[in-house]
Amino acid sequence: MNRRPLGFIMYILLAALIGFAVSTPSAANAAPLVTTDWMAKNLNAKGLVLIDVRTAVNYSVGHLPGAVSLPYGQWEPMNEDRDCHLMPSPAAMTTLLQKLGVNASSHVVIYDHGNTTSDATKGTSAVWIMEAMGHKNVSYLNGGFTKWTFEGRVLVSAKTGEKPANPAPGDFVAKPDNSKVASLKDVTNSSKNKTAILLDVRNTDQHFGFKKRGDVERFGHIPGSLAWPADFMTHGGINRAPAYVLDKDDLKAMAKGVGLPWSWSKSENIIVYCNSSQFAGLGYFVLHDVLGYKNVSVYDGSMLEYAADEDLPMAKYSWGFVSK
Repeated sequence: MNRRPLGFIMYILLAALIGFAVSTPSAANAAPLVTTDWMAKNLNAKGLVLIDVRTAVNYSVGHLPGAVSLPYGQWEPMNEDRDCHLMPSPAAMTTLLQKLGVNASSHVVIYDHGNTTSDATKGTSAVWIMEAMGHKNVSYLNGGFTKWTFEGRVLVSAKTGEKPANPAPGDFVAKPDNSKVASLKDVTNSSKNKTAILLDVRNTDQHFGFKKRGDVERFGHIPGSLAWPADFMTHGGINRAPAYVLDKDDLKAMAKGVGLPWSWSKSENIIVYCNSSQFAGLGYFVLHDVLGYKNVSVYDGSMLEYAADEDLPMAKYSWGFVSK
């Protein structure tokens, strides 16, 4: 009988294992901010769930291969009781995410339209909500749909023959991490007693009190807040560039420049807010997932809730205090 040497057999087995790993890559332990190149190589990765937060219409016209749809409006719907946008309850988020096939072990990658900073705030805010709901492995596609299409990469839709997404129900159960969500009480206490750094990521004219959004009741900012506009955190709209998140070194320099402390431990308690919490999601992502601050939360009610209470103080025609 003609027998193969043991070494030869081991070689064949090793080659087969390597080939399997290449053909079905694992997306586990990916960085919070992933590139389009990474995405193209991992579209078929085991355990990957790719979520498109653009509108249902945009999704139907064309989307990344394998993506499922959950428009941003469902991530932060209007809460009629408090008259502001709030994330859904854990039970509601569990239902939404299980329908998309999200498991506790899934690597979730979220992308948005990626053309403007406003677009980028939707995807990064969804990342914040996923993390606040207790999911441990979430990434954001830098530059989103716009960067993907600018590079001429493949899109799919019903017109290209793609069948409607129908994933098997996932097993993810939301277990809220309350350290990532700030309440009105947390904010008022921080403003009064300096128990946390408040960061306003709205435009400078809104922070200063020269302008305000129409549905926000009063001008100005929460007393003691620092200002770092979300528009400064991406390249959105600059020379037709997609709204990709700025380089870490630039973000670090900005963080120091606006007065955020920069210690080795990154343990400072920071509460980010905007008008509705959407733009604050980008601030959270930059601080927590890119720069590594450990204790960052978003004031979910933001200025829609805070400014509606006439008894709460507002600072107008002034800039936030620089922390020491």
